[in-house]
Amino acid sequence: MTTTGHEVAVSPQAVAAIEDALRAFAKALRAIQLYLPNNPTRATAIEQARGAFGKVWRVANPLEIQIKDASFVWEERTVYLDAERGTDGLPWLLYRDGLRSLHLHSGFETTDLEALLAILHKARTALPDDDDLVTLLWVADLATIEYRHVEHDAIGDMPVMSGTDRPGVAVFASGVAPLAVPAAESAAPGEGPPPGMVRVEDFDTTLYFLDTREATYLQEELKREYGEDHRKLVLASLFDVIEGQSVADSQLEALRTVDQLLIEFLTLGEYELVAFALREASVASRRLAADERVMTALRDLPARLSEPAVMSQLLQALDESARTPVASLLEGLFVELRPSALEPLVAWLGVATASPARASIERASARLAGAHTTELAQLLEHENEFVVRGALRLAAQLATPAAVPGLARLLRGRDPKLRVEALSVLGEIASPAALQAVERGIEDSDRDVRVAAFRVIATRSHTAALPRLLDAVRRKELRAADLSEKMALFEAFGSMCGDAGVPELDTLLNARGLLGAREPAELRACAARALGLVSTPKAAAALQRAADTKDVVVRSAVARAMRGSA
Repeated sequence: MTTTGHEVAVSPQAVAAIEDALRAFAKALRAIQLYLPNNPTRATAIEQARGAFGKVWRVANPLEIQIKDASFVWEERTVYLDAERGTDGLPWLLYRDGLRSLHLHSGFETTDLEALLAILHKARTALPDDDDLVTLLWVADLATIEYRHVEHDAIGDMPVMSGTDRPGVAVFASGVAPLAVPAAESAAPGEGPPPGMVRVEDFDTTLYFLDTREATYLQEELKREYGEDHRKLVLASLFDVIEGQSVADSQLEALRTVDQLLIEFLTLGEYELVAFALREASVASRRLAADERVMTALRDLPARLSEPAVMSQLLQALDESARTPVASLLEGLFVELRPSALEPLVAWLGVATASPARASIERASARLAGAHTTELAQLLEHENEFVVRGALRLAAQLATPAAVPGLARLLRGRDPKLRVEALSVLGEIASPAALQAVERGIEDSDRDVRVAAFRVIATRSHTAALPRLLDAVRRKELRAADLSEKMALFEAFGSMCGDAGVPELDTLLNARGLLGAREPAELRACAARALGLVSTPKAAAALQRAADTKDVVVRSAVARAMRGSA
């Protein structure tokens, strides 16, 4: 029984099988373009495509593919994407000539696969006056292939050609009667020049008689040819050798060449080529079942580029370069690197000045660190201060809970600036464990650290810190603190304590000592500010009792608090 693509449940295994088949088909087409017919790499690529399509029929028969300008879609899922190659990609080759869908039937891999590859190769290299892809397919009349073609002006559908029903007959998709193949046209008797007559018009097709359209086409082709980066084709050919050959020595020789090219591309700043090679190596390492030496060499490609010495040289070159790198290229490169590259990256971020290069590298480094949060957390405990500062920057961007233990240990360090930065990052993470670690800053010996802790607690409304805040309000050392620390403490306390904290604040604002003395004016003003933040009838009553105080500073603070409370 023949099943259609709609009847088969869309499973990851089905999508993977179709992706592998289309990728193998594209690789076979590339091999036909690069190698002669007797080349073993070409034969291996075609055989791999056959084997991949042989697995497809178990999940989809026929295989119904929708053609977009840069992708193939099956069952509303993108199963092949070639956005990087643009007009040189396989989807565009079909799309530009009007093909919008392709149906492949069982047996395609044995009867028509090579014929279709030859047709596509001929269509790619065709001149403007040569037959287009639809015409070539119609003439070939392949038995296992059906397709739908639309006109370039998108007015209507062209005939659907099928070799399975009636070869040589086109059937319109709208149900119009079949259209027979027209006979070849020939000139009527008596038309045309007399035999032996030579005319200037006969030479219009030579180089010296090109019309505007032909001249424009040649210029565009020259631009395309000279603008195409053949180095990517070289890399692709080397990986074809690695995947297509079964001799380990040949594969290792190709890998050595790739390794040398990667170093050269890094030196030249060609990060896109380096990222392309690393992606191909990653794909090959997952698909190959080769000699252990080959597999180790494939895994070592990104590992070598991730070595601290190599990364340090790369970052130095980026820093000294007059050309600002493109962030997307750096992200594409760094995402393929190993965690060992993080240390030189965060060290560089800890000392680099603000620049477009730094912004690009920081975004790319954040993407790498996001994939390896455990390694980032370990760098927070590094002995090098610059490494720690760079790791703090990335931890703040990522806000990952995995960094909390390392940040908590930083709060016990000697550098107060690092402790302040660690508190800021903990506030960005704002997990229960992070806010619990922030509480330690309330009792820190450094004034800046305490103020940072108060502000984080207030911003995140961490009510669990109220007992420690109350202890800080009652400490005698608070009287000697500067005004900004007092304000930060009382704002944190007043924003969360509610009526439970009003007696303590009322005592500071209104109570007298044994000899009738009150608390210092700054402390009373801060207490009034906290009561205004409580904003309850009980707090308003406490403020009202101090409304007629003689101290100008306190009276002004009480008035502002009462207006805010109201």
